[in-house]
Amino acid sequence: METIDRIKAHYRFTDEDVSNLAGLRPVMERRRDEFVVEFYNYVKNFEEAHKFLKDEATIKRHQEALKVWFMKLFAGSYDSLYLAELGKVGLAHVKISLHAHYVNAAFHFVKRYIHETLRKEYSDQEERARLLRSADKILDINLDIFTSSYIEEEKKFFLSQKVESYLIQMANRFTHGLNLVLVLGLVVLGFMVIGLFAYDLLHVLDGDLEKGLLSTLGSLLMLWVVIELMGTEIKHLRGGKFAIKVFISVALVAVIRKILVTSLKTDAVEAQLSLVGAVAVLGAVYWLVSKVDS
Repeated sequence: METIDRIKAHYRFTDEDVSNLAGLRPVMERRRDEFVVEFYNYVKNFEEAHKFLKDEATIKRHQEALKVWFMKLFAGSYDSLYLAELGKVGLAHVKISLHAHYVNAAFHFVKRYIHETLRKEYSDQEERARLLRSADKILDINLDIFTSSYIEEEKKFFLSQKVESYLIQMANRFTHGLNLVLVLGLVVLGFMVIGLFAYDLLHVLDGDLEKGLLSTLGSLLMLWVVIELMGTEIKHLRGGKFAIKVFISVALVAVIRKILVTSLKTDAVEAQLSLVGAVAVLGAVYWLVSKVDS
């Protein structure tokens, strides 16, 4: 990791910036609580916020840490100890698997908040611009150090970066190939189901109307299953998420078709009752999964 002096040199962070930030401390101290409230109003809309802010104790602990971090931006002391503390905060984000995108989005909010605060507090445009430059520099330095934590974590390899990248690339291609084989298999299965549908229609033409209609309905359900599976797999190949709900619906359709077949047999009452129970269980699971997805 870079030293704090090298980092400050790269950002042209001077003693004047230190003085400017230290002078902002009284202003920002008055707005510290307001900052935390507005920050939480911003991040609570992140899709995965509930994963990291699970309960009141965690939220309160994070709010206190956020206040400390915010005020240290204007402490006027930016030495190796400050660098080490920022490194620990960045590493903590890595350990909880917080995506770097959320860190960047959070810094965007902090920068916007500070800009808006200075606009309200300082009417002189030249003075405000000078203070903004210093504030932007310290925020960029913080984001730089946080980002370095993610980069350092990515540098950990079992063999080597080249070998592992090659293996991952091969595995991705192989998985993609298997998905294509699956799609091809579904196409073949679709033609087979169409053949089964035509075969079941023959029962209607032979005069066995009840058996023909029920068998044909079962074939149509199977065709619907193949269509749904194929559509889901195509979406998955295009980057969509894995839809577990579709596979539950496949099981439902299979059991329903079985009920249609057994309904033709007068001595299959017990089998039908067990199948109805299976439909009820699968229906409940389908409803729960749908509720979680929504």
